[in-house]
Amino acid sequence: MTRKHTPFLALILLAAAALPLAAGDLRFELGFGWTLAGPTMDSTYVNAYKPPFTPPDRYIDSAASQVLRLKAKTTYGMNGYFDVLFSENFGLQVLADYQRPRFGGSNDPYDVTLQFTAFEPETYAFTVEGPAPNGDMTQTTFSLNALARFRVADNLTLSVSGGPSLFHFEGQAGYVDYTAATLALVGEEYRLTAGTFHVITAFGPDTRYGMNAGVEAAFEAFRHIVLAFDLRYFGTGGVDLPLKLVEDEAITVPLEEIAAAIGLGDLRVNPSYFRAGLAIRFVF
Repeated sequence: MTRKHTPFLALILLAAAALPLAAGDLRFELGFGWTLAGPTMDSTYVNAYKPPFTPPDRYIDSAASQVLRLKAKTTYGMNGYFDVLFSENFGLQVLADYQRPRFGGSNDPYDVTLQFTAFEPETYAFTVEGPAPNGDMTQTTFSLNALARFRVADNLTLSVSGGPSLFHFEGQAGYVDYTAATLALVGEEYRLTAGTFHVITAFGPDTRYGMNAGVEAAFEAFRHIVLAFDLRYFGTGGVDLPLKLVEDEAITVPLEEIAAAIGLGDLRVNPSYFRAGLAIRFVF
């Protein structure tokens, strides 16, 4: 058993010990809801490499650089949970969240410099204003929480809960630019052709452990139906994940060739987020 599973194991053992003692007072609740999630991911990726040049005997040097900034946008999601109350005030909660935030952000201009020999050494430089960042991250979070609830009015309760969380996520991010140049002798002059492609990358899937904590206000609309509103934070550390290229019919160059040329690196991914949730809960 690894250390990262210890929080889940501790809560499971606590529940197992408490169930026999509280069997006569057990109450179960099942809830479903809609959420507004504010991801914290804000990452920068630097694409710097030497664009390939054909024919190699005419090549002197080359350079290309680009800075891609990805920021996850606020998004809607959904959640579900199952509460087991040992008494009026204390219990355990199993919580699942799902959302798919899209990426925004900004791209610095993509700068390319090519040095080659035609009839004499030459330098050709250009800048491409590439498309804005795009992509998304699919994320599912599972939590096992200790729950404390207090009645503040006949039909109103306040709850606090928190515990370990498991984050499972993967995504796509674009665009990373790639250029290949070809020099050809046409008649009595050299003609340079430089083609630039905007490629999409992917990261994950990956799983991380963290924690969550939140507060909830619940209104008992009917005897067995409760309307609940909660605010919650899900936190974990960031992780550097290797990027890989995504197939695209618009890319006419083999992906293996592109990957070898640009040397894809890692993207810093942090699946932490804040969220507000509105749910309906059934008591039985």
